[in-house]
Amino acid sequence: MMRTLFISFMMTCGISSVYAQELNIVNYEELENILAASPGKAKLVNFWATWCKPCVEELPYFNALQKEADDKSPEFIFVSLDFMSQTPKVKDLIKRLSLNGTQLQLNQPGGEWIDQFDSNWSGAIPYTILLLPGGEKIEHYDAFDSVEELKSFLNKNIVN
Repeated sequence: MMRTLFISFMMTCGISSVYAQELNIVNYEELENILAASPGKAKLVNFWATWCKPCVEELPYFNALQKEADDKSPEFIFVSLDFMSQTPKVKDLIKRLSLNGTQLQLNQPGGEWIDQFDSNWSGAIPYTILLLPGGEKIEHYDAFDSVEELKSFLNKNIVN
């Protein structure tokens, strides 16, 4: 009986670990639906790509902050803007960085969705937006230079 419970526990942990790094390919409508889910929870959404050096350099800051996360912390959502041909590179980077949170790759031709998402955003990455439960959006149009800067951004904008 104990052996069965242990094996079940280990399988659950393994599935959770894999799930945390699972990459889902979504179109813009699906992205909007994901962002609209759980409206009572803040979401920190980071748009990045494997070819964007500042993007890749800041990803570990998000990872470090996730390790300190508690119930009041926002949900971390990472949206890769790589072409579909680069999906293996996206998966490799997610795995190499042990990046947790929701992993998405946007498969949306054209750039019309950018204005729909944020009319002030040029589409340049890295780009991070904090979506608060009341519907407020707080944008950050540059790369974070450190985990402290990212933490300061969150502390300044999330009211506990």
